[in-house]
Amino acid sequence: MTTNVNLKSVYAEDIFRLAKGPEDKVFYNSSAEHAVIVHQALVKYAKEYIYIFSSSMCTEISNNPEYCQYMRDFLDLDGTHKIHIVLTDYNDAFKNMPIAKLLADYPMQVIVKQFNGKVMYNGQPAHFTVTDDRAFRLETNIKEHMAFGNFNSPDQAKVLRETFEQIFNSNLCKGVNLC
Repeated sequence: MTTNVNLKSVYAEDIFRLAKGPEDKVFYNSSAEHAVIVHQALVKYAKEYIYIFSSSMCTEISNNPEYCQYMRDFLDLDGTHKIHIVLTDYNDAFKNMPIAKLLADYPMQVIVKQFNGKVMYNGQPAHFTVTDDRAFRLETNIKEHMAFGNFNSPDQAKVLRETFEQIFNSNLCKGVNLC
């Protein structure tokens, strides 16, 4: 997989158009390359918060230069912007990843926790990202990066936010020190 996503691809153009606009339309994601594009769009157009429930964030999906720059832009734009992350397969290698090094620069806005559990969707483990009570990507097949999402679906986004917050605020999560 290449780290420099061609934003001129038809898929990328469609995803960024959906992310920017108010259209309530489901999109699908069927590869790691598509996951990179969707995650970039989610972060680029987030306005208040980004909640990420993932395995380790040690892949190219979370560590490509464009994604990291969108994260930095989001955090720099407003000191009230927040990113909360729950990692189910945390290991110390995460601290050496570009995304972790970037997030460590924002201790007042970013909290990372580890969780020895899963979120299930239709009987399978799932990962998800939700932003601003409106946009989400729900990965229903983690190994194959199969996912669906919507950039303007408040009802679905709120359910994912509530699920995330329940786990994030539980005693089952332990804080991760990025320093």
